[in-house]
Amino acid sequence: MQKAFKVTLIPNRTQEVLINKTIGCARFVYNRFLALRKELYTVEKQSLNYNGCSQKLTLLKKEIEWLREVDKFALQNSLKALETAYKNFFADLKKPKAKRRFGFPKFKKKNGSKQAYKTNLTNGNIQVLENCLKLPKLGWVRFHKFHSYYWEDCKRYR
Repeated sequence: MQKAFKVTLIPNRTQEVLINKTIGCARFVYNRFLALRKELYTVEKQSLNYNGCSQKLTLLKKEIEWLREVDKFALQNSLKALETAYKNFFADLKKPKAKRRFGFPKFKKKNGSKQAYKTNLTNGNIQVLENCLKLPKLGWVRFHKFHSYYWEDCKRYR
């Protein structure tokens, strides 16, 4: 069973900088691989799937040092979001024009949209204690509790 909770974080200054770096790196990875996929298709008429992008991301992290500073799950999830965008676009092409909802994937911009990133729970890397949340690379971050019944439910799944 998957659980998700949206909370408002109260990070300190260093955590805030790392969150912004993580969001920026996730956007960079998404845009870099979108450009790579577009270029590969126009030049060689080939496509690159999630697994191919993931392997290239590993090589890219060896070249670009600042990609290693952030949460690896955030970068992987940006690749998954790109893969989902491509799948939605191609699945939508089969529908009549009037019922299409998804266009071709667009590059992400720094301004104009909600800035967020997604991480994964693996081997207890995310924990909740009272009003603190432990996140990968960030450590313990305070947050606002909105509904107490959510947290009672959350405690059962720890």
